[in-house]
Amino acid sequence: MTERSQKKMPEIDGNDGDLDLSHLLAQFLARKWLIIALAFLGGTIGLIIGQLGPNNFRAISVVQIETRSSGVVLPEELIGNLLSGDQARGSSFETEIHVIRSRLILGPVVEKLGVNARVEPIRAPIIGDLLARRSIPLLGPLLPDAYQRPGESISLNQLRVSEDLIGAPISLRVTGFDSFEITAPNSTTVTGRVGTLVTLGDDIQLQVTALNAAEGREYHVFAVPFRHSVARLRNGLSVNERRSTGIVDFSFTSANPDFSVVAANTVVESYRLQNLQRRSAEIDQSIDFIESKIPEVRLEAAVASTELATYRETQANLELSLGTQELLDQLVQVQTRLEELAFQEQQLAQRLTPNHPDYQALLAERTRLQSRGDSLRADLQDVPAAEQEFARLQERVVSARELERQLVARAEQLRVLRASAVGNIRVLEPAEVARLIGPNRRTPALTGLFGGLAFSILLVFGLNFLRRGIEDAREVEELGLSVLGSVNKVPKLAGAKKGIPEYALVRHEPSNIAVEAFRGLRTGMRFTLAARNAKTIMITSCAPADGKSFVSLNLAMINATLGTRVLLIDGDMRRGKLGRNFGVASKQAGLAQVLVGEADLLAATHTDPTTGLDFIGTGSRPPNPAELLESTSFSDLLSVLSEKYDLIIVDAPPILAVTDAAIIGQKTDITLMLVRHLVTTKPQMQSALKGLELAGITPAGAIINQYDMNKSRYGQYSTSYGYHYGAYKYNYSTEE
Repeated sequence: MTERSQKKMPEIDGNDGDLDLSHLLAQFLARKWLIIALAFLGGTIGLIIGQLGPNNFRAISVVQIETRSSGVVLPEELIGNLLSGDQARGSSFETEIHVIRSRLILGPVVEKLGVNARVEPIRAPIIGDLLARRSIPLLGPLLPDAYQRPGESISLNQLRVSEDLIGAPISLRVTGFDSFEITAPNSTTVTGRVGTLVTLGDDIQLQVTALNAAEGREYHVFAVPFRHSVARLRNGLSVNERRSTGIVDFSFTSANPDFSVVAANTVVESYRLQNLQRRSAEIDQSIDFIESKIPEVRLEAAVASTELATYRETQANLELSLGTQELLDQLVQVQTRLEELAFQEQQLAQRLTPNHPDYQALLAERTRLQSRGDSLRADLQDVPAAEQEFARLQERVVSARELERQLVARAEQLRVLRASAVGNIRVLEPAEVARLIGPNRRTPALTGLFGGLAFSILLVFGLNFLRRGIEDAREVEELGLSVLGSVNKVPKLAGAKKGIPEYALVRHEPSNIAVEAFRGLRTGMRFTLAARNAKTIMITSCAPADGKSFVSLNLAMINATLGTRVLLIDGDMRRGKLGRNFGVASKQAGLAQVLVGEADLLAATHTDPTTGLDFIGTGSRPPNPAELLESTSFSDLLSVLSEKYDLIIVDAPPILAVTDAAIIGQKTDITLMLVRHLVTTKPQMQSALKGLELAGITPAGAIINQYDMNKSRYGQYSTSYGYHYGAYKYNYSTEE
C-alpha cells in the first residue's frame, strides 16, 4: 500500500538564481497600490512643505561705478604732475563691496526706512505663511480671530522705546476700522488711532500710518537693536559686478515686493551720497588747510613790508645792483617753489606713506631746491652788507606776497572744484519692480514624490526580504514537488478553533471562493488517484497550525458531495480535534479504541448527514500513539476500509513534530504535503522532505493553503503556471 522512493530526492538548491526582471516587476505590480499610495503621500507632503514658506521678491538697481582715485583730483598747476600716477590708481571692487555692506552705508538706510521696528503678525503654527498668502475657505472659520488672513498688514512710521524694552515684544490688537490697542511688556494697555502718536509713559512712542486688518487681529511689535537691523538689511542685499565692466547690480530680496524696490534704491542712494560726501570732505580739508595759512602769510608780508620801509629810510638812495637783483629774483623763485612743494607734501601725506615713489620724488625735489637756495644765499655773501640786508628784506616781502597770492588763488580754485564735484557713481537703471524669485514650490513636491516612490520600492524589497515563507508554486517545485492546487485565504478562520461551524466551509458556506478551490483540487486529485490506483491519502504538514485539518476536512466533504464513499480519519491521536465538527466527543470510541480492540469499527464511525461523509475520530488519547500506528492492526484496518470506501483521507500530525506522520505515510497509498502560504519556509520543507525520504516516502504533491495574493511578493502576478494566481475573484453563489 506504500509507494517507496527508489531514488534520491532532487537536489535542493538554496540559490534563487540570477536576478529576474520579470520577478522584480511582479513584486512591484503586486504592491502597486502601496507604491502609488506612498508616492502620492510623499508628493502631497512635499507639496505642502513647498507651500509653507513665504514668497521671496527681488528688486535690482543697475549702477556704474567708475574707477575711483585715491584722493582729490586737483588742477595740475596747483600740485604739478607728481600725483598723476596716484590719481589713476583706484581701489578694487572687492573693497567697494565691503564698503557698500558696511554700517557706514547701511546705517542711514536703516534710519530712513525705519527697519529698526519689526512687525510680526500672529499666525497659525506651521501653515501660517500659507494662510497669509492664500484663502482656504474650509480653514477660515476655524482659525482664531488673532491669526493673520491673506492681504492683511499694518505699517509703522515711528517706534521709540526705552533701552530696557529693546527687543521686547509689544502687543498690538486691532479693535476697529482705524483703531487699535497696544499692551506693553508690563501689561499696561493704551488705545490709539491711525496717524496719531501713541505714548505709553516715557517707555513707548508708536505711530501707525496704515492699518489693513480686521478687528481682533494681533501683532507683535519689536524695537530691533541697530546692529541687528543692519545685519538684517545686509542679509537681503547682494552686490555683483558684471564681468569686471564696472556695471554693478544692487539687488535686494525680501518677502515684501514694495520694500525690496525701496530698499534697493535707498542703498544705492546712500552709497552715492557717501561717495560724494567723501570727495567733498577731502576738498574741504584742503581748503581749511589753505585758509589757516593765509592769515599767517599776510602777517608775515605786513611785517616784512614794515621792516623794508624802515630800512630804506635809514639807507637813503640805496639801490640794488643788476647782479644782486638777478640773484634776488632767482632766490625768490626757489623759495616760492619750496612753498608749493610744502603744500603738495601736505596733500600727499593724506594718502601716501613716506616710502611711496611719488612722495620720495617730492622730497628729492625739495632737497634739490633747498640746496639751490643755499647756493644763491652763499653768492649773496659777496655783495656789500647794505645790499645783502636790503635784498633779504625785499626777498621776504616778495616771497610773502607771492605766497599769499598763490594761497588765495588755490582756495578759490578748490571752492570751484567743490561746487562742481561729482561722485563716481551713476545710476543706470533704478529698481522699479520686484519679481518673484522663489521659493521653488514644485521642487519639494517632485522630491517628495520621487522620495516616496524610492521609499516604497525599498519598503517592498525590505518586506519581501524579511518574509521567508514560501511565496508560490514556483518555490515549491524547486523543492521537487508538484503543486496540486491552492486554497484561498479565509480571513475569518484566522485563529479559529476547529469546532466552530465555519471551519467546515463546504458545509457552512458552499459559495465561498475557497470552496471553489477545493473543487479544483478534487478534480486534480482524481487523476492522481486513478493513475496510481490509490484510495488512501495522508495529509501532513511541516508544523502545527498550517491548516492540514481544515484542508483534510473540507477536501473530504467536497468529495463526499459527489455521492462517492469517503472516509475521514483523524490520525492525530495526540491533539486531534476534528471530532468537534461532527459532534463527536473526545471520550467517544475512535481510532485508538479500534486499534486496541476495545471498540468495533461500526461504533467508531460517524456519518455527517449533510454531506454523507463518514468520520473516525481519535477517541480517548492513548499513551502510545506511535506504537499503535506502527502495529499491524492499523495496516489491517486500512485494508478493510479500502474495500468499503472509494477514498480515505487521513489527517496526520505534522511531520517535524512527531514521527506519527512518517509511520502513517508508509501505510497509505499517497502522501500530500500541506504548505501554508508565507508561513512555511523552505528550510522547514527541506527538513520535512528529508524526514519523509528517510522513511521511504515520496510525497505525490503539495497543496498551498491560505493563499493571500495581497500579501504575496508577486500578488496576483505569479507566473508559475502561466496565469495570474488568485486573479479568479468570481463570487460563486447559487443565484449566479
